[in-house]
Amino acid sequence: MKRFSIVNNGYDINEVNRFIDIVIERLEKLNAENALNVEKIAKLNEQLSHSEGSNNGQLEKAILAVQTVADKIEEMAKNEAKMIVDEAKSNANSIVHEALMKARETENKRLELEKNIKVYKDKVRSLMESQMSLIDELDSPLTDVDN
Repeated sequence: MKRFSIVNNGYDINEVNRFIDIVIERLEKLNAENALNVEKIAKLNEQLSHSEGSNNGQLEKAILAVQTVADKIEEMAKNEAKMIVDEAKSNANSIVHEALMKARETENKRLELEKNIKVYKDKVRSLMESQMSLIDELDSPLTDVDN
């Protein structure tokens, strides 16, 4: 299974895009090979229909053999394409799951920081209020002495 590098709360987009390009390239190659095999089969079938005599039996056997091989290659190509698509889906699900986990973790950190900021503000406010109260107390005796 393909693993992607993690960067800034997610996967490297370029790395994921390169992987998808590889998958597309493989599928296109398999489709091209399949088209060539179908074309070869059509040509061999045409040759068979034009041939006469004893070569007909041999040519027919060869075409049947080629058809069998082409069918096997086509089946293998379909299986490989299915495996590639399944792997890509699995990787996509894994990416989404990990991104959601990171988002939850980031949200929890944000909430914790907000809580810590509130506690810090309350402590500073309390300290400032006690200092202001102390200043008020210091001012009071001075005013009484002057009177």
